[in-house]
Amino acid sequence: MSEKSQKVIAANWKMNGSLELLHSLSSLPSSKNKIIICPPTTLICKSKEILPREVFIGGQNCNENASGPYTGEISAAMLYESGARYVILGHSERRSIFKESNKLIFNKLLCATKFKLVPILCVGEDLEEKNQGKAKEIIESQLGQCIPKDIDFDDLIIAYEPVWAIGTGLTPKIEDIAEIHRFIRDFLIENFGSKASQVPILYGGSANEKNCAEIMSISDVGGLLVGGASLKKKEFIEISKA
Repeated sequence: MSEKSQKVIAANWKMNGSLELLHSLSSLPSSKNKIIICPPTTLICKSKEILPREVFIGGQNCNENASGPYTGEISAAMLYESGARYVILGHSERRSIFKESNKLIFNKLLCATKFKLVPILCVGEDLEEKNQGKAKEIIESQLGQCIPKDIDFDDLIIAYEPVWAIGTGLTPKIEDIAEIHRFIRDFLIENFGSKASQVPILYGGSANEKNCAEIMSISDVGGLLVGGASLKKKEFIEISKA
């Protein structure tokens, strides 16, 4: 299967996980999908040692500066040196809890790509924005303001995460997921050209082993960004094989 036709399964462990969980996935079955596991930074080096070689490692965030006096922060270069090749940026929790702006996320993308990390850029609307009918407006703003015009679209992943669905067990209707993913694809091509036509667009928001296959069968859905379900060995194995 060509890399372009592969689906991407990215696991976001958030502030969870342990060496025990890593070891439980040491024999993760091979998959036709590209598997990316994003553990806490403290586990990245061990992830490279323990997980199967075909599993890629990602960070959950990076600073917008290459280096400097930023106590407690992690740089893109440090992530890369630790073994990460991907990094999640603009996650809804970073936007809401840590008040990250589109401008800041834009600068983080610039820094990540400079140090050879592939950004997984998260976009999506919260419940209030959804109820006001502003989902597409919000997503358009996030895409337009966070993606550098000269980015290499071979090294970018987009993740659509309806914020109201994360960790709630709720998921949008299949036709709604399809509509938003088609909107994102059309926006990317219209604003960045045909080079953006193959960018994987993941779905994230209460994805699990029961709904993963149906969601991944939707046109323009290039895979999944998995949260809570990625912390459960049996469930994640089923998702990885979807």
